[in-house]
Amino acid sequence: MKQFNLPDLGEGLPDAEIVRWLVKEGDTVTVDQPMVEMETAKAVVEVPSPFAGRIAKLHGQEGDVINTGDLLVSFGDGAVAEDDSSEESASEESAPAESSESEVSAEASTDDVVGDTFMLPDLGEGLPDAEIVRWLVKEGDTVTVDQPMVEMETAKAVVEVPSPFAAKISKLYGQAGDVINTGDPLVEFGGSGSGSKKAAPKKSSDKESGEEKRADSGTVVGAVEVGNNVVAETTNSVVKALARKLKVDLTQVKGTGKDGAITQKDVREAAKNGTGAAKAEAAPVAQQESGFDTSNPLAYKASPAVRALARKLGVDLGNCQASGRKGSITRDDVENASKGSSAPASSQSAQSSTSSTTSSTPSSTGGLPTLNVEVKPETVRGVRRAMAMGMAHSHSTVVPTTLVEDVDISAWPKGTDSLARYVRALVTAAKAVPAVNAWFDGEKFERLLHPNVNVGIAVDSGDGLYVPVVHNADRMSMTDVRARVQDLRQKIETKSLKQDDQQNATITLSNFGSIAGRYGTPVVSPPQVAILGTGRFRNELKLTDKGITNAKMLPLSLTFDHRACTGGEAARFLAAVMEDLQKAQ
Repeated sequence: MKQFNLPDLGEGLPDAEIVRWLVKEGDTVTVDQPMVEMETAKAVVEVPSPFAGRIAKLHGQEGDVINTGDLLVSFGDGAVAEDDSSEESASEESAPAESSESEVSAEASTDDVVGDTFMLPDLGEGLPDAEIVRWLVKEGDTVTVDQPMVEMETAKAVVEVPSPFAAKISKLYGQAGDVINTGDPLVEFGGSGSGSKKAAPKKSSDKESGEEKRADSGTVVGAVEVGNNVVAETTNSVVKALARKLKVDLTQVKGTGKDGAITQKDVREAAKNGTGAAKAEAAPVAQQESGFDTSNPLAYKASPAVRALARKLGVDLGNCQASGRKGSITRDDVENASKGSSAPASSQSAQSSTSSTTSSTPSSTGGLPTLNVEVKPETVRGVRRAMAMGMAHSHSTVVPTTLVEDVDISAWPKGTDSLARYVRALVTAAKAVPAVNAWFDGEKFERLLHPNVNVGIAVDSGDGLYVPVVHNADRMSMTDVRARVQDLRQKIETKSLKQDDQQNATITLSNFGSIAGRYGTPVVSPPQVAILGTGRFRNELKLTDKGITNAKMLPLSLTFDHRACTGGEAARFLAAVMEDLQKAQ
């Protein structure tokens, strides 16, 4: 029987909530077929099947919170018992389970995975690669199932990649700073093999002793971490995650499940009635202002990668100055604390206040104040890294040519939605000149003319450039276009933009003129063929048959890939855009 555990969904978060099952028990699925929608703190993600086979059991219902690394789906003819404390079925007690190289249990010895190579999985971002930030293990180490092996940075987050096996590591592929393609080798297990004996078939009587050997309280079934204490519970980690989310103190909850186990229902009832509310101790004012509470390590605002770094360097998060967004602790904060250069936020604030006053005092010589400024390079990550990669790809493949022109939009009535008009003009021109609303494959020398128009909208944000897509804009009214753009902007602000919201654009609009700029050379995003830039409105005197008039002019900049379409096609496309924009309605 194959077991599929919930993978890290690319957000660096410890759990996710089941939104909706897309399959049911007994269904036969194919590889990469979406099985369930899971909601993290940032987005709703479809989790695909890693196997082709029949689903024996779905672990959890809509609304249940599943911990990263916990059992999600069982494949095969048999079913796994619902209770984590009794995973073996009667058949497993009477006969040893067969395993293959791709089905290695947590109790197997390193001999069971000799030569197995772990490929970098899709870390949930739909991106083609990830960068190695830091190895958490070394060659020769023996790891357990779900033990973090490496920190990988995607375009969105730093993610800890856990081990799928309990095995000895024979080879690590890549060093810090290397970029690994999704699907390429990352870790090799076994290799030369080990001297340990192969684990005997597991019996039900071995269950309890096997669990007691696990040392990590965060992964032990039957223990839950509450503050600084590990509290024994006859429950599973799903309940732990739900309790954290609902802020319920499990020590105050009476279990109604088997052997006194606390169930998800018990946690929800406690949250509803307030009987299990976590005790909030008054934190010192300095701690509250700094964004974290030193009385409870779980209250520190730090990502899993930052916590791992703190553990490695032996740094108490309470000694770190939180310099990140909304009082979060960053990698630099931890590294500064390890060097003894960090102090509690309150004292740091006082020191910085004093130093700034001192440094702003003119020197005795009458010159400018002397400032000791330490300039450190900033690693480009997240959305900005994705943008940089996209721009580099465009620069290396596209043959760009830009046409610029001005269009008179004086006929527009007051209150016209300019963005909706731009989209409508693009749709009109795309229907008139299909060669510009196309994709081009420079390797195969093939182009695909699209019958529909999906308009990418370049949106500036503090995190970098997003390009969400208004799909099937040719079937929308201007009111519908405006509503869709507003919805996409809201998703960007709330960090809930999905991968599907950013895919399959056939042409892009960049309205840089809403900030500043008359003309530009916007960058084409392959495989698209063109991008239209709209500049800042201006009023200018214009000579007409009726004399000199004051006209409202809109600058346009059309960049196109000259490999895919001719200058004439691009010029006719721009003329069609102008013709539509000149209309009053």
